[in-house]
Parts: sequence; structure tokens; C-alpha cells
Amino acid sequence: MKHIVSDTVKAAAGFWPQLLPALGISIHASGRHGACPVCGGKDRFRFDNQDGRGTWHCNQCGAGDGLNLVEKALDVSAKEAALKIADMLDALPPASKVVPVKTEANAGAQSNAAARAQKLIAGAVSCTDNAYLLSKGLHSTHALTLADGLRCGGVSFMAGDLLVPLTDETGNAVNIQLISAAGDKRTLPGGQVKGAYYLAGEPNSKTLWLTEGYATGLTVQRLTGQPVYIALSANNLPSLAVQLRKVNPDALILIAADRDDNGTGQLKADEAAKACKGKAALPPETGDWNDVWQAQGDITTQALLTAFTQPHKPSPFESVSEADLKAMSASEKAELLVDHYGQALAVPPVGEEICRYENGAWQVMPVQMLRREIAALFQKVRAPFSAAGIGSVLDTLKLMVPQMGEPARRLIGFRNGVFDTTNGTFSPHRRENWLRTVNSVDYSVPRSGENLADHAPNFYRWLTRAAGHNDDKQERILAALFMVLANRYDWQMFLEVTGPGGSGKSVLASIATLLAGRDNTTSATIDTLESSRERASVVGFSLIILPDQEKWSGDGAGIKAITGGDAVAIDPKYRDAYSTHIPAVILAVNNNPMRFSDRSGGVSRRRVILTFPEVIPAKVRDPKLLDKISNELAVIVRHLMQRFALPDEARELLQAQQSSGEALEVKRQADPLVDFCGYLMPLSTPNGLFIGNANIRPINPKRYLYHAYLSFMESRGHQHPLSLTAFGQAVPQTLKEYERVLLKRRTNNGIQTNLTLHEDSEADWLPACSV
Repeated sequence: MKHIVSDTVKAAAGFWPQLLPALGISIHASGRHGACPVCGGKDRFRFDNQDGRGTWHCNQCGAGDGLNLVEKALDVSAKEAALKIADMLDALPPASKVVPVKTEANAGAQSNAAARAQKLIAGAVSCTDNAYLLSKGLHSTHALTLADGLRCGGVSFMAGDLLVPLTDETGNAVNIQLISAAGDKRTLPGGQVKGAYYLAGEPNSKTLWLTEGYATGLTVQRLTGQPVYIALSANNLPSLAVQLRKVNPDALILIAADRDDNGTGQLKADEAAKACKGKAALPPETGDWNDVWQAQGDITTQALLTAFTQPHKPSPFESVSEADLKAMSASEKAELLVDHYGQALAVPPVGEEICRYENGAWQVMPVQMLRREIAALFQKVRAPFSAAGIGSVLDTLKLMVPQMGEPARRLIGFRNGVFDTTNGTFSPHRRENWLRTVNSVDYSVPRSGENLADHAPNFYRWLTRAAGHNDDKQERILAALFMVLANRYDWQMFLEVTGPGGSGKSVLASIATLLAGRDNTTSATIDTLESSRERASVVGFSLIILPDQEKWSGDGAGIKAITGGDAVAIDPKYRDAYSTHIPAVILAVNNNPMRFSDRSGGVSRRRVILTFPEVIPAKVRDPKLLDKISNELAVIVRHLMQRFALPDEARELLQAQQSSGEALEVKRQADPLVDFCGYLMPLSTPNGLFIGNANIRPINPKRYLYHAYLSFMESRGHQHPLSLTAFGQAVPQTLKEYERVLLKRRTNNGIQTNLTLHEDSEADWLPACSV
């Protein structure tokens, strides 16, 4: 054994970034500061990996190489650390695999560990109600426990702690796993880990389950009654899956790995499934199947597990003959299509689309794609078809499939299930929820003490800077992001982010895209929303981004109708026109604010303006910022869900932003009438300016309201002032932007108002004239 340490250190060179996390030692492979895996702290530790030796430095613990870090973090000797590292080198994935150190000493260590394991197993005590298993809800479960106390891997295990026998492919015990009441886990130093397992239940060759942890395996076995092979770690799943496939060539192998925030369980489950031609069977939310069972109970969890065992239903087009298909009517062919798509087609209440239920959401199937898919199915059978014939089948199909219901607005769709905002519960996807969109992240509950500043620092720095370090503004930006995440198009608002280039607007649009899901997001222009022909391109998306609009003006009828929940006309090329609702959140990102000529108040009631006034200096911009924020997305989502557990709080914040001073300032810059009304002050009674008209001479802006408006427009260089009639209709609604009311009374000298000019008008634009 005299060379095991030096040989292992040589073999591990260059592989410490993979080895240390695999041994349960958390590091930042990028070299940035973080918590020390030995003494804790927050940012006193840095892994610099000089020359691939795994070097590190801690302000409290000192410095060392990779072997030294394993010694300190696991509280083991250098020899024990080397044996653990050597064994872990075996378990590295193929992409980083090296030839492990295979010495006589290593083989001897495994043999000694196996002998020790067999002795401990022989002396173990079988009992029920172990403390650890009770904490996992596994009451009355028989398990082996230690007869006497034992220290292993720096942990003191007590009599009564779990002892899990591990066998190899021959069925011989080669190691054990010890689990304390607190959940600490260790295997015997030098013992075999790769390919070793514990079998829960009786083996068979029909359906086999693989899990990571002991409690998870016992849970799955209890609910399914099928054999479960427990691999101890995600890293052991691929090799164990290959091993089991050799022995069980015809079995259905299900990889019930954990769903991890860092993606390790998901990655290893996919790798194992591909390696053995099995199927990944991940829990619907972050955690393992024991977590799901404890939260949702026997019936729900059993149904979720059973769903993975159902065989894939073949398409009817795989068995129908050419002659049969040729003899079928359009309705019979449509029935085949319904069966082919798994009874997962429906039509919306308004419109001519066909939607398909996939991964938790009803998504529009583009007509051209659907026509091509039908043509491909006919070609597979070698049956003749024509464009008109496919069109006939498609039209018949629309009459046969069910009509969609209204989306359950209380639910927010995540990749792994739905969150109910009314009672705070999380549950699997169901077709009957009728959700149109599912975002691209998994839901998981916030960790204790989790916050944006510490756990999403890149997002937090962007947020605070975009908000000008204003806490209220930060809350309103977060409310806007929640609106996107929850797809609250029904709030009848649209978001407009304005500010100079380089102020962070595009970052907000990118974050919104991440929250909505890239497949659910499209880019358009304001003119796209105004045209019935162009609107066809945005149907089926839940987030419509209007990026970098040129200076635009118009009445905004299209955006007003879409955000107001009205059915709008769609006139697709080469297809019949129809009308439909577009259930999407609209986010406009402009250097220059849009100018709306609508004076009815319809646009104003829907428009939420957020300004990003500060330009970020080029020298401090981080080109990797979006990648860094992407890695923090789970924290951001959890924060939004927790902060807006009552969704109406987000809506109220956005409504407050609508009437904020900065929003009003933007409107004043974009709309001369809004700017002019900012100079009008209300009196309690209509004893102020007279309305006046264009024929009164000389012009007297200090007496007549319309004259004041004309003088304002001329002095500011604005062209095309409103006519007197249009001005009289527009002023009452525009004054509402300032929460002011126009009062009028008829006198012998004309109609008098309760408005007077603010003193600033004298200096800003009012010409000198007599009263």
C-alpha cells in the first residue's frame, strides 16, 4: 500500500473538478470565491487548481492540493482519501474517464472491505422503526442495523443506525452503506462502489427499477411491488443499468433518479436510460420519489409511478393497410389521426387552429406542419393523397375533436407540474387544466434563507441598477416578470420598457424569454399587431416581444384589442380568415416611447411604462451576464413565486406604476397633449380659462384654453395641432393621467372651465400678451 497515495494523486491530475463534487465536496471550478467545504464561511475559499493538482486556498484553513482537501473535508487519513479517490476515478463518465489506479494494494483494500462488510452484516440486527426510516415516513419497515457503534469516514455511527448490504453482480456482499439517524452516509474505505447495489424486493425479468437512495428505493418498491436496485449515487446509475441489461435482456428498466437543482440526477438518468435502452422516470418536482410520496400520498404517487410502466401505444398507421386507408371516408381517416395523436387534440373556442397537448400545455399546431405530418403518414402506408384530400380530412378533424375549455388562471405551468396560486400546492400536469403555456424551468420550493442578493447575485445586480437602487421600482420590475412567468394576459395590460441603449432593457427581455420559455416566445413589431394579415404570425405564443421599435405613432387598435381580451381578425395567407383571442403577454422594448393617438383611454388603461434611465458604461458591461443569470433562473422563479404568492399584489404594483411620476414623464415626452395638460391646474369651481376657439382674435392664451394649447404647440415646434372639437373630446380623458377632472359651465362669454395655467408655463412656453 506504500504507493497508493502517490499513484492516485498522479492519476487524478486534471480531474479534480469532476472528482471533488463526486465525493460530495462542493467547489467553484471557475475559481471564484465561495464557502469553504471544510470550515464553511461565505467566500473565504478559492479552488485555483494549479497545474491540474486540485490546489486551493482558504483564509482560515490554509492551502493544499486535491488530496489534502479530501482528507480535511471527509476527516480521513491520506491513505483513506486516496482509496476513495481511486474508486471514484472508476466512476467518472466516459467523457472524462481515465485509467484508474489498479494496484495490488487497491485490490487488497477492496477484498479487506468486503470481508469486513460480510462480518458486519452477519452481526447486524434486523428491526423496524429505525429513526432515519421514520423520518422518511417508512414506518414498520424491516431493516438491518448496527449492533455496535462504529466510526467510518469521519462520522460516528451508533448502534441502531442503518446498515445497507451492497452486493456485486455475482450476489456477493462487497461493501455496506451506513446511514445515521441524522442522514449522514458512508461506505467502508477501500470498498467497491461502482456496480454495487442493494436489491429491494424479489428479482424478476419483466420490470426493474433503479434508484439512487435507500429510502427512495424502499418507497418505490412499496408502491409498485416490483424489484428496485438501489445504486447509492447518481454516478453509479449508468454502469449499474448496463450491468442489469446484460442479465435481463427483455426487461423494462426504469431509472427513478432524483430531480436535482443542478441537473445531476436528470443527466445521469438520461445517460443510464440510453445505455440500457430503458426509460427515465423522474419525480415531477425537485427531490426524490420519497419526497413526492410524503407530500402527495400513496394514490397519487402510485399513479405517477405506474404511468412510467405503461407500454408505448403504437400508431394505428403502423398497422393499417394501403387498401384499407384508400377505402376510408374523411371521417374515418380523421379518427385514425385522433388515435395517432393519443386523443390529445382539441380546438380553441374561437379560431380555426388545432391544438395538441404536449408536456403540460395545449400548443397550436401550425397548419402547414400538420398537413405535412398527415402527408408523411399517408406516404408511410404508401397510400395516394392530394392537397385537397388532406384539407378535407383536416377540416373533418376540426369538427370531431373536443373544444378547449378556459385555462385555469389560478395555475402556473412549470416544466415539472403546476403550481396553484390559491392554495399553494404543486401537482402534476393534467389536460383538463387547459394551460396554453408552460415555462422552461422546474418548480421547487425556496430553500431556507434563500434570497436574490446571495443566491442570484448577477440578477440582483442587474435589478438594482435597472431600478436606480429604488426599492419600489425593483418591486415593480419583479411584478412585471411575474406577469410573464404566470402568463397573466388576463390582467389586460402590456409592458413598455423605455430608456437609452445600453441601459439593461434587452436583459429584461431576455429574462422574460427564459421565464416564458423560448418556444413560447416570438418577436414582432407594433405594426404586426395592427394588421390582420401579420397577426397570424403571433398566434400560439404566450409572450410577444416588440424589440427596439423605431419612433412609432398610431392609435394602437390592435394592441388594445389583444390586451383587452377581444377576439381579433386573423387573415392568414392562402387560408380563410377567422377571428381568435391571442392569450399572450406583450412586452415592448423601445429607446423611444411609443406615441398613441387613441384618446378614449383604452390604451392608457393597459399601458405599463418602466423606464431604465441609466446607461451602463461599456467598460463595466459583462458579456456573460445573460449566461450567468440563466444559471440563477431557478432562484429567480422561486423568489417570484414566494414574493407574489398572492398574484394580485403584482397586479396592484403594475397599476401603481401606470400612474407613477416616471411613467407620466415618458408620456409627456411622447405626447404633446399630455405634456400640455401637465401645465393645467384645477380649481374647485369652473372659474378659470374659457374654452375659446380659433376665430377669436387676437390670440389670448392667458384667457382661452384652446389658444393656450395652440401657443404651446407652436412654441414647442409640434405640427398638426388638434381641431377644437378633437381637443375638447381629448382633454377630459388626458387630464385623467394627472388624476384631474374637467368641470365646465356655460356663461355669456362662452364655456368656462375649472382650469388655469401653472406658473411654469410663463417661463417654459407662454408668450407675453395682455389678458
